[in-house]
Amino acid sequence: MRFKKLIYIRYMPLTAKVFADFHMEEASKSGVEVEYWDFTAIFFKNQFGMEDSSHLTKTRKFNSYVEIETALKSEKSLQDTLFISIMTFEARIGKLYKLLTKFDCQLAVFGRNMFPLASANKTSLLDKILKINFSKLINFIRNRMILKDIKNGLIKNYDIVFLGGKKGWLGIGNVTFDEISKAESVKVNSDDYDNYLKLKDAENLMNHDYIVFLDEYLPLHPDTSLFNIKNVKPQDYYPELNDYFTEVEKQFNMPVVIAAHPKANRYKEEDFFDNRKVYFGKTAELSKYAHFVIAHDTTSINYPIAFNKKLHLITSNNIEDGINSVHQNVLYFSKYLGCNYQYFNKKDKINLIDKVNLKNYKNYKFDFQTWPETQNIETSEIFINFLKSNKV
Repeated sequence: MRFKKLIYIRYMPLTAKVFADFHMEEASKSGVEVEYWDFTAIFFKNQFGMEDSSHLTKTRKFNSYVEIETALKSEKSLQDTLFISIMTFEARIGKLYKLLTKFDCQLAVFGRNMFPLASANKTSLLDKILKINFSKLINFIRNRMILKDIKNGLIKNYDIVFLGGKKGWLGIGNVTFDEISKAESVKVNSDDYDNYLKLKDAENLMNHDYIVFLDEYLPLHPDTSLFNIKNVKPQDYYPELNDYFTEVEKQFNMPVVIAAHPKANRYKEEDFFDNRKVYFGKTAELSKYAHFVIAHDTTSINYPIAFNKKLHLITSNNIEDGINSVHQNVLYFSKYLGCNYQYFNKKDKINLIDKVNLKNYKNYKFDFQTWPETQNIETSEIFINFLKSNKV
């Protein structure tokens, strides 16, 4: 056994999805000790109603860096322990990573669930200057400093990276490809591609034709508050979206159903979609049998791409003004995948593509979802085999 213990580290409470996506149960069943170290109290003043499923595995909650250092000192066999970071690499975690470097902890990260992003270089210099604010400036300086700390050896590079597709490393955070290439690389799949493998033979949930919308909980997502992200207003977003769905339903003579974002808890209590059917945890199945799929810039586009379904991307004037990064991603996705896009607040008929661009879908598959070597193997199997392998 290469590692006897796994310690997952994150600045948010454990969720059922994270527990499943990072194969904690499979690791535990294979004989590896599993712990989850929750640093939420150190990074955030409150939890904004976050899910806390810490009952799923042994969890330790920390209130200070002193407590973390004490815990590291008490670990009996750090050489047999792998720390798996479930955090984007950026300035905010610099102090934590310095501690891990001080104790020479073996550190791993999953680089996956990425998608093609519009290049920041395409933004004009004037737009960049106008969008500068004090918070962004401070963050920029701090990120530059953390890169300097890496160069000076105060923060170690990752020892192991689990990569979902050849461009999966882009999802790790503020790192360069040269830094990642120094780590041991293990080829895996994206979460969604693994779900596709599990459900590619799943039966249709419906007995009629339908169109599915891949919801992002866009105006109400809890990360908006956690990370102070500019957003659209729900009173603007949902009415415009529902009016658009009504026109789509008239044009295609079939209903639009909603594949809800997993964090969209308010959907369980309130009707945001004018009595349309809302499904939780069924995005893959709904995508497989949909007449076509509507989306913004969610990673769940992995499903229609894996199933070779037509994809139609939407934005709006409010999104363009409020969260321009989403708008730019919509435009870039459409170009990258060979799909069309439109503003859903306008009264134009939907300009759905005639057929899928299979070449573009294949490029996406191996850039962001999987590898030729792993496309028929679930990540859980790859991960457990890695843990059981001999040390390199």
